[in-house]
Amino acid sequence: MKKICLLVEDSDSIRSMYQLKFSKSNIRTVEATDGAMALTKINEHQPQVVLLDLMMPNVSGMEVLEELKKHGITPGLPVIVLTNVMDQATIDQAKNLGAQDYIIKTDLTPSEVVAKIEPYFK
Repeated sequence: MKKICLLVEDSDSIRSMYQLKFSKSNIRTVEATDGAMALTKINEHQPQVVLLDLMMPNVSGMEVLEELKKHGITPGLPVIVLTNVMDQATIDQAKNLGAQDYIIKTDLTPSEVVAKIEPYFK
């Protein structure tokens, strides 16, 4: 079975770094640079996992979570926040909106992120 991860990140260098790491781990990466694109790609590609940055242009990661929750998508689609926003209120809000996990980018290496998302591929 092919593992598909939607990586929603506006930084080219961060996207490239994770894409390289994921490809070495046999995870196909679909990329989105903002929340609006993410919502479209979720429907188009049916990823098994979404890695979602919060701070993005146009539509934020929090708005993506709100939209997914509103349409009942998050119970079946693991969304993992991958951000540098560390305040507890934001973490609580993301989890209340359906985020399965919350990763601070600077806390984990790309290899550790792969290990963290592997269990979500069914």
